[in-house]
Amino acid sequence: MTTSIDWVHEIDASLEGVDQPTASYALPTGEAFSDYVAERGPHVRRLAHAICCDWTQAEALVLGTLSGLYDAWSAIQDGAGADAFVHRALARAVVTDSPTPRSCNAHGDDYPIEDESLLFDGLQSLSTIQRKALVLHDWLDLPVEEVADAVGISPELVVLHAARGRSALNFLLPESA
Repeated sequence: MTTSIDWVHEIDASLEGVDQPTASYALPTGEAFSDYVAERGPHVRRLAHAICCDWTQAEALVLGTLSGLYDAWSAIQDGAGADAFVHRALARAVVTDSPTPRSCNAHGDDYPIEDESLLFDGLQSLSTIQRKALVLHDWLDLPVEEVADAVGISPELVVLHAARGRSALNFLLPESA
């Protein structure tokens, strides 16, 4: 049986050894910024995809987030500050949901294998706020207060949305997953 936290580890495990769509970011370069993007870029892409369940939209989110990060780079002290900026930007990003159910595997062979995962189909069925609460709180293990600040809701609502999202995922995922 999948526990409420097992799906978090499934996301990371499903990405090991998988070629992701090639990312090309046309951002100005700075040595520290370039090092950050080279090291943390794939992580940011996975977060964006987990939040919106769509690689095309995720790429747009990543590009916008990294552009904003570059603009704020001089005020950021270290990698932890950059991560906090990225988490906040992704949490506040406007994610458009399709009016009709879609499969995360809509792009076929051009996209990574995790798109075929029941987990990503389960995440896609959740509301945007539930996905954000789960990704930020459960996957990134951010404190509830930090998630609440990033998303712009109260800590009580973060707990509520995360609990509802976990409950929905546990209901949607089969016992053997």
